[in-house]
Formats: sequence, structure tokens, C-alpha cells
Amino acid sequence: MNFQNLRLTAKPNQYLVAPEGLCAGAKPHLAAPEFAVAPAALRARFRDVALAQPRVILAGADDAALTDIYVQRSALLGFPDTVTVQFLAAGTGRSSLAIYSRSRYGYSDLGVNKARIDTWLRKLAAKCPA
Repeated sequence: MNFQNLRLTAKPNQYLVAPEGLCAGAKPHLAAPEFAVAPAALRARFRDVALAQPRVILAGADDAALTDIYVQRSALLGFPDTVTVQFLAAGTGRSSLAIYSRSRYGYSDLGVNKARIDTWLRKLAAKCPA
């Protein structure tokens, strides 16, 4: 997935966090925070946060692009939501990230994608200096 070319759908079952100007064709729901760690360190800490959540697996990784794909399944029916994360340099010793969380099925997610990413970002902030 290329965040620069990302286009959001009209469905409310998605949530995008990205640095300003990264996504030419989509307006993020939330501006991405910056962290005082290198991108590789941010990736490792994010992976710890994501994989500690229930029903989450690492479904793919591109080490060259510093991009990971996670799938989290719903508790009741096991519906999959996909979370793509790219880790970005933001200056010497600093990094940021772009996150696109979306439901594979249905129209509305009742705010699940937003709640998931907001929670993961809070947990990540507790592991990384700002």
C-alpha cells in the first residue's frame, strides 16, 4: 500500500493517521505524532503494542519500506479489520508513522477503527518519548 496515493472511501469504517502532506489524495482523520526514537525503534515498539492486543496477528511486513500489516478479528463473529502502518523518518533520531485501519466488511464500524488506533497510539506514547 502506498500512503502517498491512498484514497479514502465514502464508508465510515476506516481511520487514517498520517503526517501532514503525506497523503496527497486523502485527508487524515488525525495528524500523526512524532517520537524521539529512530523509525526502526518506533516500529519495534509499535509491534509490541499491536501484538499485545487480543486477536491481532502480523499478516505481512516489508522491511525495506518499514511497513507492517496487522489483522485484528472481532470478538463475536471474527470479522477481520486490516491495519497498515508505515514508519517514517522525521529528522535526526526522530520518527513518525502513517496508519490506515479499515474494516473489510460492512459499511459502518461504530467507531471501532478509530478507537483501536487511538488506544494503540496512547500505548505507544507510553513506550516512546515525544
